[in-house]
Amino acid sequence: MILSTKLHIPQTRRDDLVERTAITELLNKGLKSKLTSVTAPGGYGKTTALGQWLQQSAIPAVWISLGPQENDLIEFWSYTIAAVNSKNPKFAERVTPYLPSLKSGAFESFISAMICELESFSDELVMVWDDYHTIDLAPIHASVAYFLGFLPAHIHLYVTSRAEMPFPTARLQTTGQMVKITIQELRFQLAEGIRYFQDCMGLSLSGDKIAALVDRTEGWISGLYLAAISLQRSGNYSDFIRAFSGEHRSISDYLFQEVFSLQPSEIQSFLLETSIVDRINSSLCEAVTGQANCQELLEMLEQHNLFIVSLDDQRKWYRYHHLFSEFLRRLFRQRYAGQSKELHVKAAHWLEAHGFLEEAVEQLFVDGHHHEASNLIEKHLQNLHTKRGVLYRWLRALPEACFTGKPGIQFLYVKVMVETNELELAQARLRLMEDKLSDPEWKPYAGTVHFLSAAVSFYRRDFGRANEYFEIFDRHTPGGSYIQMIEANSYSMYFDTLLSFFHDLHDAERFFYKWIKVWEERDNYPYVGFFYNTYSLLLYEWNRLEEAEVYAERVLRSTCMQPYALILLSATINAARICQAKGDSAKAFELLEGVKPKIDSVDKRMFMRRIEAEKANLSLANGSFDEGWLQTCGIKHTDTIPPGPIKEYLILASALMEQGEVDEALQLLEQLYRLADKADRTWDKVKVTILQSMAFYQKDDMTNAIMKLGAALQLAGPGNYIRSFVNERAKMAELLREYIRQKQMGANRKSASLRYARELLLLMSDTRNETGNSGALITKQELKILRMIDMGLSNKQIAEQLQITAETVKSHLKSMYRKLHVNSREQALEQGKELKWL
Repeated sequence: MILSTKLHIPQTRRDDLVERTAITELLNKGLKSKLTSVTAPGGYGKTTALGQWLQQSAIPAVWISLGPQENDLIEFWSYTIAAVNSKNPKFAERVTPYLPSLKSGAFESFISAMICELESFSDELVMVWDDYHTIDLAPIHASVAYFLGFLPAHIHLYVTSRAEMPFPTARLQTTGQMVKITIQELRFQLAEGIRYFQDCMGLSLSGDKIAALVDRTEGWISGLYLAAISLQRSGNYSDFIRAFSGEHRSISDYLFQEVFSLQPSEIQSFLLETSIVDRINSSLCEAVTGQANCQELLEMLEQHNLFIVSLDDQRKWYRYHHLFSEFLRRLFRQRYAGQSKELHVKAAHWLEAHGFLEEAVEQLFVDGHHHEASNLIEKHLQNLHTKRGVLYRWLRALPEACFTGKPGIQFLYVKVMVETNELELAQARLRLMEDKLSDPEWKPYAGTVHFLSAAVSFYRRDFGRANEYFEIFDRHTPGGSYIQMIEANSYSMYFDTLLSFFHDLHDAERFFYKWIKVWEERDNYPYVGFFYNTYSLLLYEWNRLEEAEVYAERVLRSTCMQPYALILLSATINAARICQAKGDSAKAFELLEGVKPKIDSVDKRMFMRRIEAEKANLSLANGSFDEGWLQTCGIKHTDTIPPGPIKEYLILASALMEQGEVDEALQLLEQLYRLADKADRTWDKVKVTILQSMAFYQKDDMTNAIMKLGAALQLAGPGNYIRSFVNERAKMAELLREYIRQKQMGANRKSASLRYARELLLLMSDTRNETGNSGALITKQELKILRMIDMGLSNKQIAEQLQITAETVKSHLKSMYRKLHVNSREQALEQGKELKWL
């Protein structure tokens, strides 16, 4: 949930501020740079200076107040999107679909989408990240560095922090694209101190006394502020100033206590009890303190400048000054040691009731209330299971004792581990669960434990063990388990197809067909839809189109599978590909368009993006590609591609080749091959290597084209891949002929890859609808023989391939020669080429 209060520019009272010309000039200079960093210890007025400047400036600006909850790659950029969206309402719609790519820790494609949208802004824009020191996650720092590297000139980033920037800035500094504002510029000079004490705070101090305070605080603004508050209540300025000394920490402790101790007991209690929450409003304060006049107290604190900041224009939400909040919490822990848990629980209950589930859980993690936190997580598993980043952090932080008696949390933890590809950790936790299955309280969950064990075994490619676990699962839970479908309505898979895990597709056929037969007759068993789709895709790859269509249609006709977006979309894509292969491209497009309104998912934009990519793929096959997809797809060949699905990038490579950008396609394909090879996914390597061969062929680099085609044939041969080759149409046929010609001239004329290439070429001859070109001139069988002659096959080899006698081949040749009015093989081949049969 995006909290709008974190997106408001903090309101400052102009009559309480000192005009700071030097700071204003530096901030204005930032409008000609990419980055302006405002760094200094707490209390040097970083936020105030920026807020004051923006109040006086007419330039459009967005503000993000950062905190520990944003120390998550997705949360951090979600708030940034929401902030920018306040200035351009279409920004979130166009960028949010790329957020899920951050789940794996990769960010390049997401940042590229952001940059693309920011470039379209017609006006300048200031972006402020306030309190960046609360962010310590390395992937966020890396994403920010990447973001800055491509930031458009009219977008200016301002960052406040108590520490130096944790991402590289040397390049920005050396190119004049960075303005640095540090403690040296932020600290008050004497003239500013005089104006502050005399004009803003109304203290009739002499210049010497003010100079002493400025000198002793080294211009530390919060120290001067606290000194002024204390002086307003002091009867002896000279004594106070003489006693005002010490290191910054001791000064702040002294002054905070001086201010705090002067407050009535009611206010002291209110400050301490409400300090446990980052942001407060009257209702939350009432829940924590039990007091009924909280709105009056909040307004009174603001009126007396008691370190409270308004977060919105309606004066509903507030926060304490960070230093003051830290002091209050330290004092709270000392004075309320026995009540700490009770108050944190009260705050968590209010936050939970008002929908702030993440903040509620975070509240319970304070001071280690882990059991309460685990109870809240378990209670809201259905709402929190999509919060993968923060959920993983919570689960990692929970002591093992908190998992006791909470199978649901443990199951979700394993699912998260599987999604992050931490299969060894997932397996270790599952083994601990298996050891508990003899306990009475765990017996009802035996089926789910074995299902997860089956899934982990599958992803580890131990298919025999996966089968064993599925069999145990099926005995315990014949009706299925909710955990099977927990991801079926979100776009979170880290692979394109389950076939990616098999080296030999025949093994895949045996595995999926077995479980389809077990589950297909059961009512309301949507999980089988995953297997239907995978088996349909396998049959499609083997060019068994009618059979493949049967399984796709089973999903599309099933009422129990319709609500699951991932299953529904996969079946639709399979059905569209089958239609395309059968020559009905109009129906293929109709299927893809028709599924759009049926997708019901929080990740709907990602599903729509996948549909558009598949439509682009169909257009490429039809020779009617619209390059507009390249502008809207949100991915580029220069992206650093995260481990995960690569189908869209394969389509991008084909589109680049269609546009003549072959070198860019090869650059992309090389990166894709490294990813596929590292993950040892034969399915992906076959697809990538085929496209590499096509790209080299397009470049007239026949040496590399033949080499890559040979590699693809070797990879694909054991699994008998067909459509991956056939879908490349005429160019693949030409390349196969050249491959066969070269191999036929070599020493190893009986190699498996040569035989495989001949079979593919024959199949392509059957599927290219070219027999009609021969009319009544020659028969289909004669055309096959002519093409085999073109491959360099002898009469004996042709007879073996067609399973006829050599005499029958001679008979067909004589018939063909007569019809074509030729007398030799060479003349027949020449005539065939003129007629475009070859």
